[in-house]
Formats: sequence, structure tokens, C-alpha cells
Amino acid sequence: MVRRDSRLGFLGGAHVFPGGALDEGDYAASMLELVGGSERVAELVRLHCEDARARGLLVAAARELFEEAGILLARDQRGDWIDLDDASDRARRLLAARAELSAGGGDFAEVLRGEGLSLDVGELRFFAHWITPEREKKRFDTRFFLVRAPERQSATHCAVESTAGEWLAPGEALARYRAREIELVPPTIASLDRLTAFSSVDAALAAFDGCDVPSILPKILLGNEDVTILYPGDDDYESGVVGRPDGQRLNRLVLRDGLWDRP
Repeated sequence: MVRRDSRLGFLGGAHVFPGGALDEGDYAASMLELVGGSERVAELVRLHCEDARARGLLVAAARELFEEAGILLARDQRGDWIDLDDASDRARRLLAARAELSAGGGDFAEVLRGEGLSLDVGELRFFAHWITPEREKKRFDTRFFLVRAPERQSATHCAVESTAGEWLAPGEALARYRAREIELVPPTIASLDRLTAFSSVDAALAAFDGCDVPSILPKILLGNEDVTILYPGDDDYESGVVGRPDGQRLNRLVLRDGLWDRP
């Protein structure tokens, strides 16, 4: 996870997963010709959009992972994952290109083409799809992916939009949030909570290999003393009115004393 710079207007100071916006270049023909493995991502239509945009989303996830965490899902001409820890001239060029991309410059496709690399998105697993509630002024339509980090690549935050980066087990991140040591936002809390069900990377990747992933459009309700976010599956979701929780199916977060809690 990376900690966003507290000076940023959006999610400033929060711990988040590496990510960002879909760029036109992510689904340009010049980019997609360098992409391998998309046929191994079961049913691109599951990404809830047309094929070309779905392939672009896979590229965007890989590109943002490289920019924000320094992890590059690329293979060389022998089919091996690229080594960024070997202090070679190529590794130094790629890390320099990463810094340029993080600062808003450069061309990801040209970086890959210049080093004879192909982007391998075949290990990405579509994990979650979040849509910002309708009442919010600034809205996002965001997809989350899981992937195993290649060996011989050390994750580092970009120091542009983020001020720290660290590996955290899902349960550890939630415990640190409850201890008020880090800040988390509801989609991240829900994603981490879901991942606590798995004891290994293998188990998590297997669980989301080809499964149906629903689009989640939360409903935010303001009460006299608290704020409640309802998710599909909660008995009060359709009505949008929070009733007594006794005997009900609950799928919600409630803001209490400054922390989001899942009752």
C-alpha cells in the first residue's frame, strides 16, 4: 500500500492501493500490440465494459503499478520476468523511465518497446468494481485487481503523489486502522476485509479466477449521530432507509467516533 501525500485534495494522507486513471494511451493500438496474456484473463466482458476498454484497464493497472510502486509486469524476449534489482543498465533505464512517467511525462509503450519488453497482464485477477455514490460531486468508476508480484523487483513508492509505501497483510492494515495509526477509506476497508478470508496469495488468486464480480454502488445515509454506508446484500439497501439491525442481513459500514466499523 502507498500513503498519499497529505497535501493532495483527494484521499490526502490515506493508505491506498497503487492505482490511477485510465489514459487513452492504455488502449491505443501501439500499446495493445505489446500486451500479452490478456486472453488468459477469463472473459474480459466481466470487467463490465467493451473489449477494447477492458484491455486498456488491464494496461492501466499494470502501468499505475509500475509508476506508483515500481513493480513492472513485463517479460523479456526469453519470456522471463524483468529483473529490476540487478543494477544493470536496463534496470537503471527502466527506473529512470518510471520516475518520468510518475511525474506525468514519457510514453509507457515506447519504454517497453525500446527495451524489447512485452507487458504480461495474464496474472491479473479482477477483484472488485466500485462506483462512487450518486450524491458525491466527484465520482469514480474503479476496478481493483490482484496480482502476484514478480521476484527480483523491490516495491518502492513514487515520492510524487505518495510519501510512503509498505507491504501490509490485510488483517494488519485493518488493525492499524482501528488503532488510528493509518487512515483508510471505505472501499479500501471493504477490500481488505474481503482479503482477510484468504491465508495465501495462491488462495486469493484462485478465488477470483473467472468468478463473477458485482458492481458496487454504495448508498450513503446521514443520521443524527452517525453516517451509514449501505452495500448490496444489506436488507436496507433497496429502500435506502436504515432500520433496526435486529435479525437483518447487514452489509454496511458505520462511522463511529471517527472510524468506519462493520457491524
